[in-house]
Amino acid sequence: MQIQWLGLASFKIQTKNSVIITDPYSDSSGLIMPKSKADIILVSDTQNALANNVKRLSGDSFLITGPGEYEVKHSFVYGIPAKNTIYLIEDEDIKIAFLGLLDSDLKDKHLESIEGADILLLPVGTLTKEQRTILISQVEPKVIIPYLYKQPKVKQSLEPLETFLKEMGIKDTEPIDKYSIKKQNLPQEETIVTILKHA
Repeated sequence: MQIQWLGLASFKIQTKNSVIITDPYSDSSGLIMPKSKADIILVSDTQNALANNVKRLSGDSFLITGPGEYEVKHSFVYGIPAKNTIYLIEDEDIKIAFLGLLDSDLKDKHLESIEGADILLLPVGTLTKEQRTILISQVEPKVIIPYLYKQPKVKQSLEPLETFLKEMGIKDTEPIDKYSIKKQNLPQEETIVTILKHA
């Protein structure tokens, strides 16, 4: 499995079964959404231009915009209704929690639904320190990949990544182009934070 960050809340998750793209954003965000092919598109908020630019993507895509259980090309997606739709993705025996454009607390039932996810995609720029702490302690992910933070050209007011890294006690971080992982290689002892470059 490979995870690539396309900017804002958009990720390209490539598994042996499918290509999943989350929250394709419009040019009004200040960034240009890369053109890409997708088998599955996940939209966390159909009313928000930071998440609903599906026309930028090509391919015979299966579009998921809300709650439900879905199986597409042996990839499993669970849409969970919160303030926006949050998603749990299961593929290659790895569970990924994607919180979309979340900017508020999650209720216990929502937290329980993503508890135990191996990888937590965390919108650090829209959540408070307390909200981030609660999410991490409840989910107990093996890997955290932050997103939706201050970037050059982005018009939305977002917290900088450095604020989150300071909270986590992380000083030296070298962003990588793609995060490649297999189930057996997931960290076992402690949670790691992986910073991805904006593709």
